[in-house]
Amino acid sequence: MAFRTRLSVSDILHRGLVWSLLGVSVWGIVMIGAVHQNTLRAGREALAKQEALGEVQVPKQIGVLEDWTRTHAGCDLDVQEEKKEIELAEAAQAVLKGRANSP
Repeated sequence: MAFRTRLSVSDILHRGLVWSLLGVSVWGIVMIGAVHQNTLRAGREALAKQEALGEVQVPKQIGVLEDWTRTHAGCDLDVQEEKKEIELAEAAQAVLKGRANSP
């Protein structure tokens, strides 16, 4: 018969803590998935309801999203301001590229 050492109380408590934390972690991951699926389902149902009422038109292509937003979402986007932000972003990228090449 194999000789087994007796576990101390601290070892038993440690094992219990580790298994409890593992169980809570697995439960949390499963619940994240369940909440995500529930949120997606609720969003699809709300979108279907709005489409049935004719309140929203969903863009069929990604490329038309900007035009769709301007015409259908009820927001007035300032084109000049948007172009200025793009120019600033490009300038920042150019500075970062120049900094990476210098010693």
